[in-house]
Amino acid sequence: MHPTRKESPYKISLDFNVPNTVTASRVVLTLFIIYFMLQSQYTLAGILIIVAAITDGVDGFLSRRLGQSSLGGALFDMIADQLFFMSTLALAITAGLFVNADGLIPLNPYLYAVPAFAGGIAVILGIIIYLWKRRKRTFPFPAPTRVAKVNFWFWLAPLIIAILGIGPGWLLAGLMYLAIISTLLTFYSYLRKAGYVFTN
Repeated sequence: MHPTRKESPYKISLDFNVPNTVTASRVVLTLFIIYFMLQSQYTLAGILIIVAAITDGVDGFLSRRLGQSSLGGALFDMIADQLFFMSTLALAITAGLFVNADGLIPLNPYLYAVPAFAGGIAVILGIIIYLWKRRKRTFPFPAPTRVAKVNFWFWLAPLIIAILGIGPGWLLAGLMYLAIISTLLTFYSYLRKAGYVFTN
């Protein structure tokens, strides 16, 4: 969701509207995913991950269609994405669900996971720094780049495959390599477009 509505220069509001409700449902789904992962019910967890991922596209579509885009909603959406992804990835690693890629990718699964975690942490840190600086002055928050939007799905694809335990090992490893490349491109695009959040 991208901001299209005028807001107070120093206040960011989070309205109770349809797209933000869909985003909130992703947070709730994350809690259920965590529960099922801890119970080793990976099929149910995988199905809910797919549902939660779909809501990421639905809330953005609804915000544009209904004219309910806002800065608060956009930031909420990004935070919900990272909480959803990083908690699920951490539990999948702990459970050893990436074992099918052993021998096909060095340092499995950390070559894929560490850049993904770094990307998620960078997003959350950028939001925190932006909100801190915006207490005294207003400046725009950068919308995600095109490659960043695609990158989220590159992160999710190997995670879903690993949790559901489907497909051969080379498929999982291939998706992990694609996620690594996509993450590096995302870092580069964000540094070019959004570096001012950290330096401004």
